[in-house]
Amino acid sequence: MATPELTSLRSPRVTAARRLAKRSFRGKERRFIVEGPQAVREAIAHLVEVYATPEAAERHQEILDAARAADIPVFSATDDVVAEMSDTVTPQGIVGLCRFLDSPFEEILAARPRLVAVLANVRDPGNAGTVLRCADAAGADAVVLTDASVDPYNPKAVRASVGSLFHLPVA
Repeated sequence: MATPELTSLRSPRVTAARRLAKRSFRGKERRFIVEGPQAVREAIAHLVEVYATPEAAERHQEILDAARAADIPVFSATDDVVAEMSDTVTPQGIVGLCRFLDSPFEEILAARPRLVAVLANVRDPGNAGTVLRCADAAGADAVVLTDASVDPYNPKAVRASVGSLFHLPVA
């Protein structure tokens, strides 16, 4: 990954990824962005594609190797391109496009869970991600968000979950 393949901020890939910052586009495309090495590593089974700067590719080669082994396209991109796709002020150089992980509520109940975290009217994405992370740490079997709660695929919620979003069924 020496020379970045993706250099234009106007590329259709960059534009499509940037649109995923909005809930309506995430819902329509049924995809969301994961940022940083930890989140991308945890999301491997759900990724559609990965973008990394040459520096991040060098630092996190094992993540890109795992993505390639799972037949996930990996693209080299400039710092500006990755920053455009990211929601953070200081991007970590690696982002992934991920498929929605929704589990039907009926499926979760059919599994007879012992512990379920229910988020009712949670409006702050950081709080939602933190609850997801805590539910994972506490050994919960699932997380359920009511209609009045924040979108679990909001970039801030995904970051705050620090990969736990990929460990639990979410409805």
